[in-house]
Amino acid sequence: MTRTPQPVPTPPPAPDAQAEELRAATHGPATPDTLPHHLALVCSQFARLAARRSEVGVGSVSWRVVATIERLGPLRLSEIAERERVSRPTATTVIKRLEEEGLVRRESDPTDSRSSLVSTTEAGSAQLAAWRAQLAEGVGSLLQTLPSEDLETLSRASEILAGLLESHDR
Repeated sequence: MTRTPQPVPTPPPAPDAQAEELRAATHGPATPDTLPHHLALVCSQFARLAARRSEVGVGSVSWRVVATIERLGPLRLSEIAERERVSRPTATTVIKRLEEEGLVRRESDPTDSRSSLVSTTEAGSAQLAAWRAQLAEGVGSLLQTLPSEDLETLSRASEILAGLLESHDR
């Protein structure tokens, strides 16, 4: 009597690799050894979630560049590339597009005629405010599900990270 081989059940699809990595990295409290990895993954996931929920409609590099210029004042292209951790050609492309959209402008650097300084325009500042409002609306409902103590903790952690990054970028 010959047995007919039974079909092997199809295994369930593999979980999203990033989601699995995030679950593994965030399982349990972070330790000093795992905290850098934990923060990098969680911040990356949160940024993607915020982008999806906010419908900002531009790449994150674009609004980050406008926000950086708005916060720090006129910057050289090389400074923008360095601060945003992008290549100089990428920064050039982003600035050119933002300039065409009227969100930033380039002016001669008074200290170096070979360079230009990039600053935000009034339209750029207004657009940045609109992007921030969309982000707040898109992610605000999620954050509001947290207890007030957790919101305060996240706010404080955000301030600590911002201060750390600010002092590192100097």
